[in-house]
Amino acid sequence: MERRKFIQKSLAATAISALPSGFSQASHVNNTPGLIRPSKLSKGDTIGLITPASAVSREAFEKSLENLENFGFKVKYSENMRVKKGFLAGTDKQRLVDLHTMFGDPEIKGVVCARGGYGSGRLLPYIDYDLIKSNPKVLVGYSDITALLFAIQAKTGLVCFHGPVGASNYSDFTSGQFEDVLIKGKNKANIEQPKDWKDEQDLAFKLLQMSPGAATGALVGGNLSLLVSLIGTPYDLSYDDKIVFIEDVGESPYRIDRMLTQLLNAGKLDKAKGLALGVFAGCETKPDDPDYSQSLSLREVLEDRLASLGIPVLYGLPIGHIDDNATVALGVMAELDVDKGCLKILESGVV
Repeated sequence: MERRKFIQKSLAATAISALPSGFSQASHVNNTPGLIRPSKLSKGDTIGLITPASAVSREAFEKSLENLENFGFKVKYSENMRVKKGFLAGTDKQRLVDLHTMFGDPEIKGVVCARGGYGSGRLLPYIDYDLIKSNPKVLVGYSDITALLFAIQAKTGLVCFHGPVGASNYSDFTSGQFEDVLIKGKNKANIEQPKDWKDEQDLAFKLLQMSPGAATGALVGGNLSLLVSLIGTPYDLSYDDKIVFIEDVGESPYRIDRMLTQLLNAGKLDKAKGLALGVFAGCETKPDDPDYSQSLSLREVLEDRLASLGIPVLYGLPIGHIDDNATVALGVMAELDVDKGCLKILESGVV
């Protein structure tokens, strides 16, 4: 199918129907103590483009193709890229088939999610984790894709990558990080604020050294809303002895407070080594909000919930729903240095 023939089909329904017959829950492999590093990508490789959550518009589809082709990749996608069912990119079965097909296809060297949105969590009980473990490949995305990254790493040990989706705005920073991590496979790298952020007026981009110190541990994290949604499920990852990175977008301070409180009440941060917070874009109460005068600021919420944990806490790293979005490998070792305002990646996530 040529990209110019891409037409968004609407299969909107007032309710999502039950899973079709024959669509059974996949058996789970046990959590893997070791990591499986996928092969790094090379220019000329074929990348599988999938939509495991919400659908893409034609514009976002075109943008995804252009972004990936700019790296020198070929792109493969299925007819399901044309499907929309309400707030989902087709039925659960269609989205699952695409995920399985891309991992099972030997021509595909890596899998990129075209966008997030909502819906990845619906797939988790039905994924063939044995198939993915037997065919380890780069998988990259963020936001709602956090659920997919966690589940696949929890069930297979595969290093997955929290990074830009296909339709992201690939700034020079984002493109450079993507290439360094997934194509060059650099063993060491620093994630720190880009130099041009010094002129940024939005307080959401201000670096906050909330709790001093340095700590080393394996990386785990993603979108706060999704991290909370995974608590108590078989697809969650342990934060013990880890450097936890967290980001979110468009959530009021009281909602951020509620979600952080849930992490705390669940004991998720009790044994964490450090917190590397990205940019919480659009998470301040607006002046026209009826509760504006009674609201705490984002900074006040973060400091109240996190600054007294007795571990290094840094806010304002280039991770999240922003143009300058770093590619972060879940499971690899890193050092958080609050005093230097930097998250140092100590090993490669690919081989």
